[in-house]
Amino acid sequence: MDTHTETIDVGARVMANQALPEGVARGTKGLVVGQAGWIQRRWRVRFDDGPTVNAPEYALDLCRRRFERR
Repeated sequence: MDTHTETIDVGARVMANQALPEGVARGTKGLVVGQAGWIQRRWRVRFDDGPTVNAPEYALDLCRRRFERR
């Protein structure tokens, strides 16, 4: 059982795990640029396709690094 958890924070690379009403498609990657609300757990995300939107935390997944630095 994996008990290691990671949380989203400013500067993290994330991916939308569902389509967002602002026109962001599922699977689009972006960078968290700020917090959009602490009660509802929303993040300000600049997506690679161009739009910057306030996205709920449940609609975002952290991107995992593919390669380790040596």
